[in-house]
Amino acid sequence: MENIAPTWETKTIGFMHGFTLSNFLQYVEMEEKTCTLKITLDGKSGYLHFEDGTLINADENGLKGETVALRIIGWEDAQIEVQDAAAGVQKEIETSLSGLLLEAARLKDESDEVVEDETVVEQGILLAERQRFREAMMVLTKFLKAHPQNHKGWLWYSRCAGSLKSIEAALKRASQAAPDDPEVLREIEKLQLAKTRLGEGPVRRCPFCWSPLDRKAFQCGFCGADQIIVKARIMFPRRKVQEEVLRDAFTRFANVIALEKNVNAIYYLCMAHYNLNQLNEVLDLLNQAVKIAPEKKFFSEQLNLILNYMASATATYETARPDRPTDPKPRASEKGVNNKKKVLVVEDSSTTRKVIVLTLSQRGYTVIEAQDGLEALSKLNEEKPDMVLLDIILPQMDGYKILSIIRENKDFKNTPVIMLTSKDGILNKVKSKLAGSTAHLTKPFTPEDLVYTIEKYL
Repeated sequence: MENIAPTWETKTIGFMHGFTLSNFLQYVEMEEKTCTLKITLDGKSGYLHFEDGTLINADENGLKGETVALRIIGWEDAQIEVQDAAAGVQKEIETSLSGLLLEAARLKDESDEVVEDETVVEQGILLAERQRFREAMMVLTKFLKAHPQNHKGWLWYSRCAGSLKSIEAALKRASQAAPDDPEVLREIEKLQLAKTRLGEGPVRRCPFCWSPLDRKAFQCGFCGADQIIVKARIMFPRRKVQEEVLRDAFTRFANVIALEKNVNAIYYLCMAHYNLNQLNEVLDLLNQAVKIAPEKKFFSEQLNLILNYMASATATYETARPDRPTDPKPRASEKGVNNKKKVLVVEDSSTTRKVIVLTLSQRGYTVIEAQDGLEALSKLNEEKPDMVLLDIILPQMDGYKILSIIRENKDFKNTPVIMLTSKDGILNKVKSKLAGSTAHLTKPFTPEDLVYTIEKYL
């Protein structure tokens, strides 16, 4: 021991010469030192008081005694400073140093086990949030065999179960382990509501609040959230939804998407926005889902429903289109033609612009965006588009002025320009024609109208 003894002087730092805090305390006991040790870790400090090698007291932030000593002894990678013995310290510790060291080691082992337990449960939770319920149940089943009193494990097991009977059994175990836990009580409330509506068959879970649902349910009976953009038209939730549930879901699904390109998480995040009538976010997310899983027609169908709704939501439809045949020609994309044409969209409404961009992108067009006349003219020279969709009412300069500038440029005098306006009047059409427009399209228009008109002139 003499060869590895620390230099005994003020401000000796721990771990010199291979000593841990435990080793150092045993050295103080063996040498029968009378001193105070200041133990520092992560900005907090505690004091261990020795008299003739016996630990007589400990203090940290005004607290004293054996419990404080155990906490300080358990600090790892701490700094040790040797000080003169503090005056007037009363003996409050009766347990021997060796006994305290053994108890501190036991408490550390228990703490490590709890951390390990929580890690396993978090692994199961992450799998459940990624909709990988079978894998989540395998992880949680193995864990719960070893830790049957872990209420969090049973709670999440219930959220992965596929029948009311299994859900009820798991929640009973969770309630026995933690009868007053608010999350468990809320889950039992959801179960009781579901039992009044569902039979004994298989169930699925609401992706927002985890309530059990019939597999074909369009709406959650607990949080009120729609599960799908239903039927052939937009039907926003007819009942009040629990916004706090949806906002929690935003975070959950965003975390999953950050880990992987999970198309289900993207769709559920989209539906959370849909339930709050945030249609711009819905469009972006549905478009992502279509790009990630183009083989799944469900996502493209849902996107088209939203596009049609948003295209028609700003005003009344144009009632007649004299130049449009009743049986329109098939779109170029339907005939297998690779469009790859460039279309410049000049529109100051971000919503309308987004609808047009997504509609045309779906058909294979390259779309360039501009929100005013100056940006439009700049993009025109840079990109040299094959066609221009030009709104009449724009900030700074109107569409007629922009069109006249386009027609004065020899490079673009024959470029098709379709004028967009919410004013359905003969005067606007005449002015558009006189200014040199190729065609006139009244807003709002259906995506089909838009595509038909573009393909007619390209």
